Amino acid sequence: MQRLDEKGLSGIVKRFLDLIFLGGIAIIISLPWSVKWYLERLIFGTSEKYPFLLGFFYVTGILALVIVYEMRRIFKTLNRKNPFMMDNVKSLKRIAVASFLIAAAYVVKIFTFNSFLTIILAMVFTIAGFFSIILAEVFYQAVTVKEENDLTI
Repeated sequence: MQRLDEKGLSGIVKRFLDLIFLGGIAIIISLPWSVKWYLERLIFGTSEKYPFLLGFFYVTGILALVIVYEMRRIFKTLNRKNPFMMDNVKSLKRIAVASFLIAAAYVVKIFTFNSFLTIILAMVFTIAGFFSIILAEVFYQAVTVKEENDLTI
């Protein structure tokens, strides 16, 4: 099985990301009802947290959709067998910004509606942001070398 092709592994991942993107849109649309349903099921009744949680889920959900959208764009260039382009550098930088914003939202959530998972997710998205910045720089270096080689040939 080829790795970089519509029929290969990257094509399968791209289709999976498409499904995640569509599912994410459906989840964001359903947030007012699903958050209310969730809060009604809690034993200690925290309906006063509804506005905060709804806003939090909208912000983090939309930012997560931005990350998935940018990953779809990167996989599209992988499937065309042209990953070293400036568009991917920009996509990785957008992923980094979205990851840091999600991490910031989770830090805010630590002070309002804390759980152990909240702390872990704040750390995970911070690490993902730094990783995306590093990967963007690697891609930038690769694009620069590729453009220099294209000019010399």
